[in-house]
Amino acid sequence: MDYFIVLIPLIGLLWFLNLTAMLQKLSNKKDIHNQVVLGGFLTIFLILGFMLWHL
Repeated sequence: MDYFIVLIPLIGLLWFLNLTAMLQKLSNKKDIHNQVVLGGFLTIFLILGFMLWHL
């Protein structure tokens, strides 16, 4: 269970980088579908990581 100490911040960092990439594409009026899908998966994995960490 010690790997959650590294896994959760790593997923959080990827989530933040995806958010900034999505906002840049949105301001340039480009398609953001890939960032939305990736953000959904990262959010699910982040919530799952928090839930499993507290077991």
